[in-house]
Amino acid sequence: MRLHWAEPMTLSHIAREAGSSSYHFARLFQAYTGETPFEFLRRLRLITALRMLEEDSGASITEIALCVGYDTAAAFNKSFRKTLDMNPSDFRKLGKEPRHEVIYDLSRPRFKEEITMNLSLEFETVTRPLTHYVFLETQGPFPEVAPPLWEKLLPFVPRLDQQQILEYLGLSGIDKTKVGEETMIYQAGIVVPAEPRRLPDGLRHRAVKSGKYARFVLKGPYTQIWMAFDQIFRTLAEAKVELRPEFCIENYVNDPRVTPEDQLRTELLVPIA
Repeated sequence: MRLHWAEPMTLSHIAREAGSSSYHFARLFQAYTGETPFEFLRRLRLITALRMLEEDSGASITEIALCVGYDTAAAFNKSFRKTLDMNPSDFRKLGKEPRHEVIYDLSRPRFKEEITMNLSLEFETVTRPLTHYVFLETQGPFPEVAPPLWEKLLPFVPRLDQQQILEYLGLSGIDKTKVGEETMIYQAGIVVPAEPRRLPDGLRHRAVKSGKYARFVLKGPYTQIWMAFDQIFRTLAEAKVELRPEFCIENYVNDPRVTPEDQLRTELLVPIA
């Protein structure tokens, strides 16, 4: 990625260079670096752009955008503002020292703080049966898109037969046909006994095939789920466990409306061969 940051780059290409399946490469990458491949690539491009803005006052924003791998100045400006909360012209107006501070801060690795989690250290191999799953779907970095999607799902729940709801599951995976952060797919939904004859507008159904999973248990707040998955992927990589190309599952075991946050239990399941 450092050698080819200005070129078009897909998740499949990066994963292939790393000798990994694209289904799980993004999760493994984030587990070890603290950021997604696309966040890392965006950071590389923006660091170069910042240096060009600083060193060449005559270069246009469009020229710099094209040089660092963006198709348009608008896409570059959007990425710049999302990451730095300013636009390129704002950066040029800063003094020498503030500009150096911005570049230095962006150049630092994005490792996360270590947070104590009540996560099972050993995993259990389990087989889940074929599952009929009714869900909503969105794209983007999992920790950002998951909470609002669950909020969007909840109004649908009273419109469903409560006797038919078997589990509440979140599924996360990779869609190789997408580009950038849209490759990261998150689904929030429920498990039902059979394929529904009719669904409320907006909900979708799919059958998740039977298969083996490495099962870990997290006890505590839902906000720790993504940090727990990072630890899980490191554990499986170090144990040389072969992963299977299916979505990961978070199974919410108890009801957050009546369970204290520190007592919440979530099964975290990673598909394995």
